[in-house]
Amino acid sequence: MGFSRDWTRRTFLQSVGAAVPTVKLMLSPAIPGAAGSGGWPNELDSIKFTPVDLGNHFTASPSDFGPRERAKGLSPESAQDGLIRTPAGKQTFRGIPFLLGPEGVQKRSWVVLSKRKNAWVTESVEIPLNRKAGFICLAQFNDWDSNETPPPDEEVEEKVGQHLANVVMNFEDGSQELQPIRRRFEVNSPSTEWGHLSFASLAHVADRPGRLTDLLPNAMGWGDLQQSVLDNSYSAPALWICAIANPHPDRILKTLRLQAVSDDPVVVCGLTLFHGRENPLRYERLTLYRITLPEPVVGQQDRWTVDVDLGVVARTWLPTRFAPESWLASSDAGLGARVEPISGGRYLYAELTASSGATLWLRDTKLGKEYAFDLRQDLAGRELKPRDSSASGTRIEILEREKVWLHGQVVDSANERPTPVRLAFRSKEGRYIPPYGHRTEINDGWFQDYGADVKLMDTSFAYVDGAFQVELPVGEVYVEMTKGFEYKAVRRRLKIEPGQRELKLEIGRMSDLRSQGWVSADTHVHFLSPTTALLEAQAEGLNLINLLAAQWGDLFTNVGDVRNEPLVSRDKETMVW
Repeated sequence: MGFSRDWTRRTFLQSVGAAVPTVKLMLSPAIPGAAGSGGWPNELDSIKFTPVDLGNHFTASPSDFGPRERAKGLSPESAQDGLIRTPAGKQTFRGIPFLLGPEGVQKRSWVVLSKRKNAWVTESVEIPLNRKAGFICLAQFNDWDSNETPPPDEEVEEKVGQHLANVVMNFEDGSQELQPIRRRFEVNSPSTEWGHLSFASLAHVADRPGRLTDLLPNAMGWGDLQQSVLDNSYSAPALWICAIANPHPDRILKTLRLQAVSDDPVVVCGLTLFHGRENPLRYERLTLYRITLPEPVVGQQDRWTVDVDLGVVARTWLPTRFAPESWLASSDAGLGARVEPISGGRYLYAELTASSGATLWLRDTKLGKEYAFDLRQDLAGRELKPRDSSASGTRIEILEREKVWLHGQVVDSANERPTPVRLAFRSKEGRYIPPYGHRTEINDGWFQDYGADVKLMDTSFAYVDGAFQVELPVGEVYVEMTKGFEYKAVRRRLKIEPGQRELKLEIGRMSDLRSQGWVSADTHVHFLSPTTALLEAQAEGLNLINLLAAQWGDLFTNVGDVRNEPLVSRDKETMVW
């Protein structure tokens, strides 16, 4: 058994979007394993990780383990021989480095734990460590549970929670702690049916953000792309990564014993010690960081990249110009506007979710410099400098640290009744904050978004029926509301207080043509469900929507929505026909 020494700093995710002010969702990690898997870079971050070499303890090769019928769906190679193939060598899974066994179906690369007697199986293995650890991280899998896919005429119980093995921690002072390895908790099978993920472990390939503008190999993936997150939990073959807490992280861990308690096998492929005090697989809520760059950004939008090891960077963007006072006084409320990039600014914004023990990296692709920020040092109300304190002016700061969930209501000022509107919340920097159930990034492509949202030039809005929920930062927030031509558009500065739970907004009429017998209508509408069309009509002050059934080559839209009667609002003032 040995400990590896050549772990590196991370390389980085792809660069900030060149089109400003479009927010760029980071598609795929260029660093191995930051959000998925890949080989090691060059230098071990021994403060955080100690990958353990299990080479002297491996008992089996994939050929020894033998073919499995369900393994034939894992890869083209497995389809031929039914053998399970797992990653080999130096790998990084979800930011955690592992030293796995050699590649090749004939080479021993697994520790197979089982009480069943076999030449390539062991009932127990003892691994010398002689060091402290906060968490024991295992990369492993178990055999498939035949009860998950029984014949139609059989009634059986799935083996969820089956106790397969124990992790026994033996400390230098003679004390001992035991933690179980259970099916569908700390470990799972190499491939899983939908809804059969684990409760206490994660697939080694992490979910990753996507962009609405990402290229697709074919149009069949278009629907998945709309989620802006690519779910890799069901990617096969999968190792399962668990982080088992050491209840005594300040004690020297002398040895680690892996001990089988069942005939059904557990296959351990890798072991790494994590030296932090928080679970490396448990990420905090999505957090907004403002990064002060070493020098201004002038004409090089893709110069700076952001990455985080134990987490995912959801999006990065350069700020655009937002002048609250002139925005409040402007006469174009509700009409949408183009935004203006800030030339020569030193700020870069990033939204990310990460473990509290994560490290954020800022990289200058022009000069090849890197700046590391240890997020565990981040304290409320202060800026965090990089590890190299000589870095001139470079720092990060959490924005919107305190947020509150609000139950909102928009009422007509004349009668105090809830009324549908089109609205948008904006941070004090001008960033769009959607109500719950609405997109952050609105897809305004042709026939691509059925949601109750709209984007007018660069300005995003959400349609709400008079009631909504929204998470807003404490402090200054700005709101914009409109309800067609007969209501006065609203722009307001709000002060959100700590602990606030309710928010009431008002919008008032400036004319009432309906009372004079006039009807407002939009007679040419496509690509909305009838109920969404009804909501949007009410929010835009329209009485009639003609939702058109149409043929576009082999595409037929809203044909199934054609009825023999209109869809009418409860107050009888709006209909979709």
